[in-house]
Amino acid sequence: MEFVELEEAWADLRRQGVVKTVETPKELRLELAENDSLVVIDIAADDHPEVGDLPSTIQRVPRNALANFIEALVHKMHLQQTFAFPVGRWREIFDAVSDGMASNLAWREVDTSASIEMNKRDPLVFGPANAHTLRDLVKNLLKNAKDTDHGLTLCSDGAPLVVEIMPRGEMVVFAGHASLAKQCMELLASVKPD
Repeated sequence: MEFVELEEAWADLRRQGVVKTVETPKELRLELAENDSLVVIDIAADDHPEVGDLPSTIQRVPRNALANFIEALVHKMHLQQTFAFPVGRWREIFDAVSDGMASNLAWREVDTSASIEMNKRDPLVFGPANAHTLRDLVKNLLKNAKDTDHGLTLCSDGAPLVVEIMPRGEMVVFAGHASLAKQCMELLASVKPD
């Protein structure tokens, strides 16, 4: 895992159709550009605070299965690089997960070297060997984080795919075409909670 310059990553992600929909000092939101083959999958944790009021078209998944879905997605899609972007700044993410990730050796190594990244949005790149650390990060965000600026967006330079994860138990998957969306839905149906 390592941080890369935002502009360096952006050149690759733009080719996959990733666009910035919100970019302010407090918030960065990413998704795939609108096109005829784009499929958007809305997912909510089954304990989401407003689960009873959500439309029935939103997939419902146990909260602790959402992180397992992310790890399965990395492996199933053979993603060589998964770029993690904070919705706010890295400082908010690191603060929110510090206790829960304290026993994760790979995360501790990133944490000790991340001081210059804390007020930035440079993505943290996870390789396939670090998919379990990415899973643990998502799990801790969903368990311990509270605010929108604790959100995390995942993209890959190997597939037209963007996944936004919000602490309240919301996930949005932007899939660049129907077959990719179908694979995501099959994975979502098969993941189990811990």
